[in-house]
Amino acid sequence: MSIDLILCGASGRLGLEVVKEIENHPSIKLAGCISSKNNKSIGEKISVLTNSSFDVELKSSFEGILKPDVILDVSSPNFFDEIVNFSKSNEAPLIVASTGHDDEQISMLKKLSESIPIMIAPNLSMGINYIKNFFNSFSLTSLTSDIEIHETHHKNKIDSPSGTALDLKDLFESKKEKLKVSIKSYRDDDSVGTHKIILNMHDETIEITHLANSRKIFAIGAITAIKWIHNQKPGLYSLSNI
Repeated sequence: MSIDLILCGASGRLGLEVVKEIENHPSIKLAGCISSKNNKSIGEKISVLTNSSFDVELKSSFEGILKPDVILDVSSPNFFDEIVNFSKSNEAPLIVASTGHDDEQISMLKKLSESIPIMIAPNLSMGINYIKNFFNSFSLTSLTSDIEIHETHHKNKIDSPSGTALDLKDLFESKKEKLKVSIKSYRDDDSVGTHKIILNMHDETIEITHLANSRKIFAIGAITAIKWIHNQKPGLYSLSNI
């Protein structure tokens, strides 16, 4: 039995990578591709953009799209209301892998998770997930230093700091009260994504770095999330739950 997937942000850098990866997973059927109304490729087949076999038209809305099994959002917060409303009306599990959402939008997702499986995944990399699990495995209460997070992405990334950096900051602050966590953001021509965690201790420094060498790692993480959330009960999830 295949999983009918609607991909929002299909024509973006990550969206195109996800489309290519889906070809390696026959259990997932690409049932719809959504992109911005201003995208010049609206109306074209996604196969033209990805050199894939999918005969799916790139659309600017959900009009005419049937009820899916899962929705994956790798677009931007600008399309948030339409995606949430479509997920709610179809009771379709939703993976939010876009970033830059405000508190009100996050609250909407939490409310929706009472009736639908919702995953908030600002970074679909399994490596980042391992780092989060690593820090979750021990206490930071005895830590006497502050923590720095340095993140580097390509110059066209809209949000700054990155959603991953903010997610890590929330994690660290939840582990210890009054812990100071600072974020420094850098932009260059083509970085896929680098996150460095720095613990400056007395006369010693600990650094943990995650370097994304290609967007394929995020596409693989997306496939893992799609297959997992399809069978979950309503609730609010993250990649760490897998």
